Amino acid sequence: MKHKVMKKNIFILFIILFYQFNTYSQNEFAFQIENSEGEIIQDNEILSFNSVEYPDASFSFFVRNLTDETIFVRSQITSISGTDGSGMEFCFGECYFGVSENFSYPLASFVEIESGQVQTSVGDHFYNQDVGDGETPVEYTFRFYMVDANGDEVVSVPELITSYSINYSYSSSLSLTEINNINFEVLYNSDVLNITSPVNCELEIRDILGRKIADLDLNYGVNLFENINLEDKVVIFRFKFSDGSVSSKKFIF
Repeated sequence: MKHKVMKKNIFILFIILFYQFNTYSQNEFAFQIENSEGEIIQDNEILSFNSVEYPDASFSFFVRNLTDETIFVRSQITSISGTDGSGMEFCFGECYFGVSENFSYPLASFVEIESGQVQTSVGDHFYNQDVGDGETPVEYTFRFYMVDANGDEVVSVPELITSYSINYSYSSSLSLTEINNINFEVLYNSDVLNITSPVNCELEIRDILGRKIADLDLNYGVNLFENINLEDKVVIFRFKFSDGSVSSKKFIF
């Protein structure tokens, strides 16, 4: 009888430990970044653009606090390529017309965000106006990170990730598009969308207001989709790959 009770107690203890391990070992973000429609922009997602004109090249964003307490956030430019940074208009709490690699913004402060809310500053966005040399893509990486009341970075711990990166990429090429180092050929004519893809993936198309136009499955090779009206539209192509990664690109047709 005692032997059975001991086995039962060990089993219950195992369940408790298993539950605690799974409860506290999962990594969660302290905040997330959303577009103007409230859709989540994934960590390390690439936002691709083929224009330097406003509003086509401008991307508005919101940082949502996922914790139970007020947090403070800054953004560091960790990488710049194909440009010197002078053509980037970056607003996060304050607006800057030109940015520098390894600098954090706001320069002398941080953005305060209450629990469950987004920042109160209006009009925060990325907007590149530099065409570069016409061949090399213009690219930026923005790393958003938490700081304490003194402005010192709050380092991530196993249960809570306190930084989040967004990539902004400009290329003038419309037909040949590089997404996650994968080249897609995108052609459009008379309501027929022609996409040549080197991989199987999913594609969601939305207009600039966030309204869904189409959900498409892309297979390896040539994909033809009829009766898709993109004429004179600015749209967002959102690619989702088998590894779970997501990348977005803005097109003007």
